[in-house]
Amino acid sequence: MMKFDDKTYLAEKIRYYRKKSKLTQSELAKRVGLTEQHISRIESGCYIPSLKSFFMLVDVLDIDLKEFGFYKKIPEDSVKNKLIDKIINSDERELILYDEVIEALHNGLLKIH
Repeated sequence: MMKFDDKTYLAEKIRYYRKKSKLTQSELAKRVGLTEQHISRIESGCYIPSLKSFFMLVDVLDIDLKEFGFYKKIPEDSVKNKLIDKIINSDERELILYDEVIEALHNGLLKIH
C-alpha cells in the first residue's frame, strides 16, 4: 500500500528521519529549497509535499522508498531513467503536460496494435 498521500504517516517519517540526520527544520529547508515554515507544515501534517519536493526530501534524508510503499526498483534502462529524472524534476504544469502527451501517445499506439 502506498503511503505517500497519508499526511500523518508522511509527517512522522519526515520528522523522524530529519532528527535521525541531526538536521534542524531550517537546515533541511535549505537543502531541499523550501522554507522552514513549509517543512514545519509538512512535519505537522498540514501539507503533503509536491512530488518533486517529496523526492528531494527522500534523497536528502536518505529514506528508502519502501517506507512509503514503493517497492518497484528503478529500472537500469537509461531511457527510462532519463524520463524518470525529467518527471522528478518537473513542476506541476510540466507534469500535467507530460501526462497529456504520454496519454495521447499511448492511445495512439493502442489504435495501431
